[in-house]
This record gives sequence, C-alpha cells and structure tokens, in this order.
Amino acid sequence: MANLKEPFCSWDSTIDERYNDYTTGNTDEVLPGITRPLPADLIREWNYQWLVVGTRELQIEDLVPIPDKPGPTMLPVVGGQFCVNISIVNALTSSFETGGSADYLKQFFEVDEEVTAEVAQDTSRAEAVQERLMARFVRARELVDADAERAKAHYTATLARDWPAVDDAGLVAAIHETTDHIGDIFFTHYWCSSGGGLQTTLLDGLLSEHVPDHPAGWMTGLTSGLTDVESARPSKAIWDLSRLAIARPSLAEELAGTAVDGFEARLASPPNDDWAAFAREYAAFIADLGFRGQRETDPSCTTWNDSPQFVLSSLQADLPLGDEHSPYLREERSAADRVALEAEVEAALPEDQRPEFRRLLDLVQAMNGKRETTKASWTRLCRTYRQPILEAGRRLVQRGDIDDVEDVWFLRLVELPEALDGGLSAAELQDAIVERRHEYEVLHHYELPIIFQRPVEATPRETADAGGETSFEGIGVSPGQARGRARVVLSADGASEATILPGEILVAPVTDAPWTPLFLPAAGVVVETGGLLSHAATVAREYGIPAVTGIRGATDFIATGTMLSIDGSTGTVTIEEG
Repeated sequence: MANLKEPFCSWDSTIDERYNDYTTGNTDEVLPGITRPLPADLIREWNYQWLVVGTRELQIEDLVPIPDKPGPTMLPVVGGQFCVNISIVNALTSSFETGGSADYLKQFFEVDEEVTAEVAQDTSRAEAVQERLMARFVRARELVDADAERAKAHYTATLARDWPAVDDAGLVAAIHETTDHIGDIFFTHYWCSSGGGLQTTLLDGLLSEHVPDHPAGWMTGLTSGLTDVESARPSKAIWDLSRLAIARPSLAEELAGTAVDGFEARLASPPNDDWAAFAREYAAFIADLGFRGQRETDPSCTTWNDSPQFVLSSLQADLPLGDEHSPYLREERSAADRVALEAEVEAALPEDQRPEFRRLLDLVQAMNGKRETTKASWTRLCRTYRQPILEAGRRLVQRGDIDDVEDVWFLRLVELPEALDGGLSAAELQDAIVERRHEYEVLHHYELPIIFQRPVEATPRETADAGGETSFEGIGVSPGQARGRARVVLSADGASEATILPGEILVAPVTDAPWTPLFLPAAGVVVETGGLLSHAATVAREYGIPAVTGIRGATDFIATGTMLSIDGSTGTVTIEEG
C-alpha cells in the first residue's frame, strides 16, 4: 500500500497554519482508532464550546483565537482519528506561563521531542491569568464534585426520558443541550489536567534542585494511593459483586460458568434468592457505572448499560482471587507507602523548602486525583448523546431513509435535523453513508506519526518488530517490579472478553478506566502509549501495580505466554527465555 495523502476523509478538521503541531500521543486513551462522522462532529462541537467557555473565563480570547469550524480544536480529527493539537495547548499555556513549567505536556505523552510552550511576553497579564487558574486549582475538590453531580443529574434524566414521545425538534435540542453541558465541564477537565501537569512539573523541579540524586520512583510514589480516585471505582464495584457471589457458593459456581445470555436471563428473572440478591446489587452497580464502556467518549459505542459482557468476564476473573487481590487492601497499602514516602522526602529537603513542597504536593494530589472525576463527568455526558441519536436513527429506518439504525452514525451533525425534516432524500442519505463507510474502512489500514505538522502522509500500518532486542526502555509510571507471563489484549473489543489470570502481566496498546478491572489479577501492566499522568497509570499507582508505558509496538513483538519482567520505577521491560 502506498502512503495516504491529505485530505484523508470528509470529516477531518481543516488545516490552520496558526495551530499546526499535532500528536497522536495518548489520545487513544480517550478515543482509540478511527471515529465515525457523527461522533467526530459531536466531539468537535463540544471542543469548540469548551474553548469558547475557557478563553472567556480566563479572559484570553485575543491570545487564543478559535479557528472557524471545522478548523482544529484542542482535540481535532486527522485521518479520522482524534489527536491533540499541541499548538493550541501551548497557546493556552503561554497565556499564563512565566517560566518553570512550560514543558508540562511531558507528563501526559511519551514523545521524545520538545513540546514546550513559550513564556508569555506580558508578565503582568500572565500573572493575572495565573491567579484566575489558581483560584480554581485550590478549589479543585469542590468544583469538580459539583460538576460530577451536574453530569449525573443530566445523564439520569436522559436515561429516564421517554424518547419515542419526543418530537424531532426535541431530539435535536437534546443533542445541543448535552453539548452545552460538556462544554462547561470539559473546561474543568482542562484546567484540572493542565494544573496537575503544571504542578507535577514544578514539584519534580523542586525535588531535582534540592535532592538531585533522589530515587527515580519518588514522583510516581507521591502520586500513588490517593484513594477515592474515580477511575478505580469500576474495579472496586466489580470486586464487590464478586465478594457477594463468593459468600453464596452455589451462586459463585453458577456465575463462573455462565455465558452472557444466561447471565442476562437470570438478572431479568432471578431463579432463587441468591440470584435475586445479586440482581439487586447489579442493578445498583449499573445505575452508578453503567455509562462506562470501551471507547467511552464515543456515543456510537455500547455501554455496560447495553451489554454486560465486559462486566461478566471481569467478575469471572475476580471470583477465584483471594483477598490479597482486594482493591481496597491494595489501595490502603499504596496509601500507607505514599504517606511514608512523603515523610522521607520532606526530611530530605532543606527546612525552608518544606512548606513549598507541601503546598505543591497538595495541589498535585488534588488535581491528579480529581482529573479522573472530570474525565468520568464528560464521558458520562458524551454517553447522553446516545439515546436521542438512536431514536433519530430508528425514525429514519421506519421512514425508509436509512437501512439500519447504526447507519445514523455515518451522517454528519448538520444533516441530522435536515434528514428528520425530510429535507434529504433516502437516496442522498444512503449514498453519503456508503461513501463514508468506504472512507472509514480505508482509514483503518493507515497510521499517523506520533508528532507531525500538516499536511502529513499516513503510512500503512505495519507490525512492529523487536529487532532481536529483549530489553526495552519506556516510562515507569507506577513503581515496583513484577515477573510473569504476558497476557496480550489487542483492542477495546478484545478487552470485553479478556480474562487475566493471577500473576499475568497485562500488555495492551492502551488502557483506560473501563479496562482497570483487568488490573486486579494482573502482576503488572505494559502499555504502548501514555505518560506519568495517563489514566491507566493513575489507577495502577492506586493499587500498587507496577506499570510501564511508552513501549511502542509491544502488542506486536510480545506474545501471550511470553515471560516478562518489568520495573515500574525505571520503565524497563525485559523479555525472558522460557
């Protein structure tokens, strides 16, 4: 296959020379692979919304002008996949950067190139922007929790709504209402993420200056065991379900051998008291976490509400585990280790630096922990697009305009109200769907560079080769050492049916919050993408599981069953013989 040249697909963002530095970085954590047209338009829409909100709130509209649609946002679409626009991130950072933390993106990405923002020219103005941000930083816990309640309320109302009774205009209005909610809440995610990265960089700098020979694991240890981290809740909740079952041996035995169809049937009509008790707890679990799912910011993808396959496979993996695998015990141990490390670090610092250490540490821990809550909030809201859009798809199928409800995801956002009004014929809609499906399929065979400017060429996807090497250096994101057989999980779909055996090392292209129940039986985690503050790294540290990111191509040259040893402090992964 030859390289693919731009324009790659009809729903890509256009090029804007003002903002022309991109990375595929760790965006696969949020939305892996190629995205269909309507979800891409929706995500682009709330990206514009939050940039409008953010630049207005920080009073920097003139410093970070927003390109006209469909120009790049912070998460633009290139080659059908989401990237991070480094130029926009750095433009935002430069509005308040006075020196010292301009390279904070290194906390999120595994790239080697410089991704440093320029220092602001107007120092007094930058300091004013800093003050506005700092006011949010110190109130992070309060503000993030308020947004979480808002997201839950909107999501719950959406699930309860009688969508067949809503008229066409009401469906479109509901979509726009969700966009407005996400626009507000993603601004919180932005400042929580950037603040976490900024303060982590400053804290790292303070330690490097005053204790230059400190151990490599200090920074990961200081951000471990934060407790009450949102992205750890799915694994805790599934663990709780497994313990409920274990207390009822016949139920546990039946659960261990049941397939998803039988599982659903027993939940719908419990055959005995044990199943009735389990069904009640499962219903509460779904009410709380049913919005989760693979590719979880893509509303076209199913959730745990829609299918229990991933939950069931994770539950079955937890059943044989002893209490030593409990996420609660692991979290407690990790928290105790962190508290001890905090005392060790503080004692190693000059006395006059200790107050600054404590100030930075509090900000780092607050924002890096609450960043997982903001991620869950806008993920939950992204899922609320699903109900009105599927109802629109059902109506278009009933009218004979499209062949299948799922075809609706190949329409463009501007086409949806016109299609519902009858302004587009069935032939026009179906021709567009066929053409876009073809684009979508072609794009799966190509990949973009990790860092690039546009126009860029996409190259054919190739299988990575270890080249005879047996030792690889990535990024140590969760301290500790582990040795075990590899369990390779290649995709989000594969994760839905994966069973990790106790002591195995999970090897994946990317992981996110819905994958984290797979962490409990695992001795360690190796991921191809992500940095110190990636979502998977945060959860691994909560449970004290050694983790290494940035091993590109790991799922190609490591096979299931391969013996590995990993060091989550140094970032080393070694393939052993036998």
